[in-house]
Amino acid sequence: MAANRPQETNGIRLCRLVFSFFVYAQAGMSDGSLGAQLDSIQSHYDLTFSVVSLIFLANAAGWLLASFLNIYLLHYLDLWRTLILASISNIIGSAIIVSAPPFPVFVIALFFIGIGACIYDASFAAYTAHFDEGPAMSLLFAAFGFGALIAPLVVVAMLENDVPWNMYYYVPLGISILNVPLLWIIFGSYSSPKVENTQTTALKSFTLVIRNHNVVAGGILTALSMASGEIFTSWLVSFMTDIRHGNDAAMRYVLSGYWVGLILGRLLLAYATSRFGPGISLTIYGTFAIGFLAVLQFVDNVPANAVAASLTGFFQAPSTPMIISLSSKWVPPSLIGPAISVLTAFGLVGSALGPLCIGFVNSAGGLRYLPGITMGAITITLGVWLLAPYAPWRRRIMVDPNQTLEMRPSELSQR
Repeated sequence: MAANRPQETNGIRLCRLVFSFFVYAQAGMSDGSLGAQLDSIQSHYDLTFSVVSLIFLANAAGWLLASFLNIYLLHYLDLWRTLILASISNIIGSAIIVSAPPFPVFVIALFFIGIGACIYDASFAAYTAHFDEGPAMSLLFAAFGFGALIAPLVVVAMLENDVPWNMYYYVPLGISILNVPLLWIIFGSYSSPKVENTQTTALKSFTLVIRNHNVVAGGILTALSMASGEIFTSWLVSFMTDIRHGNDAAMRYVLSGYWVGLILGRLLLAYATSRFGPGISLTIYGTFAIGFLAVLQFVDNVPANAVAASLTGFFQAPSTPMIISLSSKWVPPSLIGPAISVLTAFGLVGSALGPLCIGFVNSAGGLRYLPGITMGAITITLGVWLLAPYAPWRRRIMVDPNQTLEMRPSELSQR
């Protein structure tokens, strides 16, 4: 049966989009705060590089679980109920961390925060993808970058005023509590696209998505793209303090500079991407990012490194939203939510394994090669991109909105 698209006026849609950007920024704060607090956490718990890397694994494990859980939540619950569950998960995690618990409990709390952030991420991306051709998705991911920018600034302000690192988590705790009534007010009347065949299960939806080789190919690229970004942002502050010998608090501004570049890239490069097409655009952006990473690797100068980090963020910015937005177009509307959840799962595998592996490399004295390792990750991403000439994002064909769940996966992948 045909899938029905949600009906909403332009004013209501704009209101929901603006609020989506606000909440998406909170997910960005969750991501950006870990890298900025890494030295403080390591010092507080007296941890080695290898052990402190577990915080990335715990957070990503929450994201990974939620990316699959979200398929079932969106299938059986309204969007606003799913999002409120995300807020509750964030409240639990943040409330635990404000007490500076023992490290194992801290890791568990990060797991809950990862669950909440992922549900926000996948749910709002699915909502946006239902009607967007790319620009709104870029703005949504720019909001994520804005949150990741704000987090290090808040952390620096706290450090400079001798506020304990764990007090930062009062910020996401308060925002998550505020989100609960607002989500009900703003999204209470929204209904996601449904299929008329009520016998369709969440498992069947997931199976149709995971058997679509175009979505899987997009997932691999998402994993590589997110891995390169997470490797760089998670360890950038440590690189600037330990290798470039910069001031501890000031070097967190370098991380903020990266996020400023990323936000501007997602805002300013969206038009260029739509004008010249994703194929050549991603190749050009990746090449520039590699060039500025080379400056970070070979030029031992803090100001030059700070500028290079910002420009790296600028040219890394478009890849993930571009891949997710275009890959999700290769399923019918009722499967966009599951497709984005699967793409998110792929991305989280990359974003978890990347920083974790680098943590072990750093323990062996490899932190000085952080920019070079990131260059390698981007190069692999470009290689996969260029070797996939028949991938869906290399063509501009939209899926027929009247496509049905009963269509065979082979037919979906050939569209």
